[in-house]
Amino acid sequence: MTPSAATHLWRRLGVFFAALALFALNAWICHRLFAIEFTRHLQSNEAAFMAIARFYRDHARDLRWFPWFDGGMPIENAYQPVLPALTALVSAITTWPIARAFHFVLAFAYCFGPVALFWMVYEWTAALLPATLAGLAWSLLSPATLLIPSLRAASAGIWTPERLNNLVYYGEGPHVLALALFPVAILFLRRAILRRRLAGAIIFCALVVLSNAFGAVTLAIGTLCVVLALRRGALIALMVGIAAWLLASPWLPPALLETIRRNAWTTRGFYNAGPAVYISFALLLAVFAAAWLWSKRLSSPFERFVVLFTPWMCALPLAAFAANVTLVPQAHRYQLEMEVAICLAFACVAARPKIRWIAAAPLLLLFVQATRHDLNFAHDLIRPIDISQTVEYKLTRWIDRNLPGRRIMVSGDAAFVFNVFSDNPQLSGGHEPTAPNFLQQIAVYQIYTGDHAGDNDAAVSVLWLKAFGVDAITVPGDATREFYKPFRNPAKFEGVLPVLWREDGDTIYVVPRPAPSLAHVIPREAAVTRAPIHGMDLDQLRTYVAALDDTSLPAASLRWQGQSRAAIESRLAPSQLLSVQIAWDPAWHADVNGKTLPLTKDGLGQILIDPRCDGSCEIDLTYGATPAVWFCRAASMLVICGLLFLLLTRRQRTVLP
Repeated sequence: MTPSAATHLWRRLGVFFAALALFALNAWICHRLFAIEFTRHLQSNEAAFMAIARFYRDHARDLRWFPWFDGGMPIENAYQPVLPALTALVSAITTWPIARAFHFVLAFAYCFGPVALFWMVYEWTAALLPATLAGLAWSLLSPATLLIPSLRAASAGIWTPERLNNLVYYGEGPHVLALALFPVAILFLRRAILRRRLAGAIIFCALVVLSNAFGAVTLAIGTLCVVLALRRGALIALMVGIAAWLLASPWLPPALLETIRRNAWTTRGFYNAGPAVYISFALLLAVFAAAWLWSKRLSSPFERFVVLFTPWMCALPLAAFAANVTLVPQAHRYQLEMEVAICLAFACVAARPKIRWIAAAPLLLLFVQATRHDLNFAHDLIRPIDISQTVEYKLTRWIDRNLPGRRIMVSGDAAFVFNVFSDNPQLSGGHEPTAPNFLQQIAVYQIYTGDHAGDNDAAVSVLWLKAFGVDAITVPGDATREFYKPFRNPAKFEGVLPVLWREDGDTIYVVPRPAPSLAHVIPREAAVTRAPIHGMDLDQLRTYVAALDDTSLPAASLRWQGQSRAAIESRLAPSQLLSVQIAWDPAWHADVNGKTLPLTKDGLGQILIDPRCDGSCEIDLTYGATPAVWFCRAASMLVICGLLFLLLTRRQRTVLP
């Protein structure tokens, strides 16, 4: 073996063992997560991701309509598919419960993230020290808790490992997964620009986007910084971006992007772009321009990338926390991206020849101390809970046994856990930014708050519940063990609705309806033709609910035949309409007595059918695909074929002499 070959071998072994050590270090910290089912932190929304994963596993052949959240929605609206799909796959292969498979996937992603960052830095620098420092810093340090006091846990202070805390306590699994994939996407994007190898960049950029929306924004900013740092590749980056979106487009169609755009600013209250936002954004652009001009003095493309990337990732959360200035939707949640940027900057500085020897001993002490704190924090944070002893589980099992198939408004923590164990649809339970029916969100808000309803609070809430086909509602009272208590007046249904079940401060009330069906015959004049402008805009709502309660009108039965198809039977007169309490979508269509008829959306965002029947009426309601969705599917298949062609031709070029 020549000296150069031996050197190359030792270098590759060093890279391998450094990456392995980083993975092992993170696995040591979060080892409990690999085998746990439920943690004690049921207030997080991670159980909602488990429910989506269970749907993927149990209904893999009918992944079109998702009926469990928000009155129903296209499956792509439930959440980005990478984490649910991986969880479903692991659960199906191992036969583990969905909760254990979910945490196994997240534990692996948590350990892989620093390895991916190490790999990215080494690819840019070909230097083991800065790559190792970046991986160690992201594994052990948490600059966000040092800079933002409100993020510090009471038990750990400035040593709070924010990435682990976000993953376990807040249920930020998709966000952590997207950040674990982000360095790999940047790595392959750099290769695409320098070596014209596009396949890896397209695939991993699509995976980041299909993991989490915050990852998508971070990837867009990172791509801009890569192009400016390399001083070329804008066209290739644009081609990769377009191809990645086309590849992912069946799960991110234009309709979903519009829904996210419409809902994004309402997740934490309505957003108003005032002077402070414009001034802050102008300052950020000025800082970025100054960083770009200064980066021209740097010879290292990696250092230029860090100098350009860091201002963006620090400005978004710091402006939100320090000045309450929201530059992008939910800007406060970009503290994890800020940590990535600061860890990269830390590695750049600490690895400089004039600094690394002086800093060696302090850095070693810092990492040892951080490891000790992280292990102690993880020991307290990652603790299992017997889910069968919780009120959330008891409530869910009671409903599943006694009200099978009925739509329920599940409130509080139980809304997250509910569909992990039950197939009953919920009025809410989903993620606000992707909820397709804004009127459903208005209804839920009105029921929780009772705004401007006064003494009619309970009566108004019952109107909204009946209008959306709800048969029961769960209410966490003041004495509940649940974390969330969303009702401003949890006692308002006492004496108004019959009690079905009560335990540990939680109550299930029945909502009396003539029949537990989501299909109803109504007079034409009873249809809601105008969308209510707020929760107390009740004129048409009262007329509509009165028709639903009118027992003199013919009954209509609705039977689900799979997840995306339903059969409706009734008797109608030509003057009557059929109201179906399922969220309207242009992909729904109806065959009425063998004839296809168009569907319309009523003022509540639900399906309205004019069957024009005179007597017996049989309706097949089917969820299909719009022309836009078919275009996305065709475009995605073309990209897949192109990727296969690139991979096969590259393999042939490698094999041929």
